[in-house]
Amino acid sequence: MTEFDGVVENINPRKIKSVKREETLKIVKFVNEGMCLAYDADSKPVFVRYVLPGELVRVNIYREHKDYAIAEPLEILEASASRIEPQCAYFSLCGGCDYQMLDYDTQLEVKKALAIDTFKSIGKMEDVEITDVIKSDPCYNYRNTETFKVGMRYKSIGFFRKDSRFVVDIEECKIAMNGINKALNAVRNGDYPKHNFKVRTTLDGDTVINWIKVDGYRDSEVYETVSAAGLSIKYKISKDSFFQVNDYVIPLWIEKIISFLDKNKNERIFDLYCGIGLITLFVGHFSSETIGVELSKSSIKDALHNLEINGGASNVKFIESAVEEVVDKLGRADVVIIDPPRKGIDQKTLDSILDISPKKIIYSSCKHQTMARDISLLSNDYKIKELALVDMFPQTRHLELLALLVKK
Repeated sequence: MTEFDGVVENINPRKIKSVKREETLKIVKFVNEGMCLAYDADSKPVFVRYVLPGELVRVNIYREHKDYAIAEPLEILEASASRIEPQCAYFSLCGGCDYQMLDYDTQLEVKKALAIDTFKSIGKMEDVEITDVIKSDPCYNYRNTETFKVGMRYKSIGFFRKDSRFVVDIEECKIAMNGINKALNAVRNGDYPKHNFKVRTTLDGDTVINWIKVDGYRDSEVYETVSAAGLSIKYKISKDSFFQVNDYVIPLWIEKIISFLDKNKNERIFDLYCGIGLITLFVGHFSSETIGVELSKSSIKDALHNLEINGGASNVKFIESAVEEVVDKLGRADVVIIDPPRKGIDQKTLDSILDISPKKIIYSSCKHQTMARDISLLSNDYKIKELALVDMFPQTRHLELLALLVKK
């Protein structure tokens, strides 16, 4: 049997031939994308969801490529001692969660191991270790936003089943905050929506439903107050603006970022891909100057508004631009903070950062594969001093990593 060394995250199941055949498989190990690896009778790698290493499982193989296959469990013949009962009735049907069959601490261990493996395989960095883990408390009912899919054929409201466009009808999401589930109930008891809709809620209990009209709910922005590092900062979040999904972890993440800054508050900081200014407005209190750069018109409009409603600090400014078009025109920086989209950093921006040569780079990402690639490209000049797992997404395969890179 040949050990599989392919890149799991590059697989697109919807572009692979549909099949239907049963196999009994011994599960070997966890891999990325919420799957485990097994091998069929012909030693072909088979990726199976919702199973655990060591289990003997009867599976349905439903997608097949000449080099690998994808399967779902039909029956757990020999269960792992680590398996627990999922809290959600829709688990393994709805495509939202991946790890509810594991207790929370074990989920974190799995994510740590997968992150390290990715840095070794993609980043070619053998000595990487996770130096801190920031847990989510709670690990259920934590998401502040959900986009619900609407299936017109069967009048269903919920989420896509894994690897399909079939909408699984749900009445409650166990990882969504209570305000979202109340709003979902209101939608289900009203006129049937004609298209997808988004629900956003806050710790203050302000809940909106975007893109459709529902009695008792606004279709508008929300305001959220984040308290961290002895500060409380208020943010406007428009319908089309991005905001981190876990209100309980955001303050801990912010405080970890601030801990990487010099205590003398004399650093000049660039916050690239800054969104609505979530990080920017906090680190502005711990710097000589902070410049946020963002391309999204909705987000930069919110960022400027958020700067104003929080006192309009004179040492903070925002620039509406693609990062790669402006970063080399901003002058020197002591610290560059990067929180890019899932595709990571483009080569032009990486080259500009190397030209700027900041003493520190703070890199946060929800896509550890592209993060490992980018840090590898910076590794001739920078080394990882700290690498924290920030668990914004309990019960799911997704993870946030936060790295402090320092000049060699």
